[in-house]
Amino acid sequence: MLFNNISERRIVKDGLHKSVLEMTAEDYNKLYNNQYNEKIAEEIINRHLERRGDDGRATNIQIQHDDNSNIVRIYANIDYLGNDHTTYGIH
Repeated sequence: MLFNNISERRIVKDGLHKSVLEMTAEDYNKLYNNQYNEKIAEEIINRHLERRGDDGRATNIQIQHDDNSNIVRIYANIDYLGNDHTTYGIH
């Protein structure tokens, strides 16, 4: 499954968490057939946060496909301050 092969890097500066998710374009395209848009990126990052049990909320989501390295990157800010416990509609 795509979500088992995601690599995440985070940078925290002045309380702002910036996340970068990376996956191969091959894994990405198994589900999304060369469609690169922010709606899909939002779905992926929200599922990733859910799987981790992370209460952060993703904002400023951007997606980038690098043809040279065959990598898909999703960039987002992860906000924690002022959040209630995040529910993902599982209940």
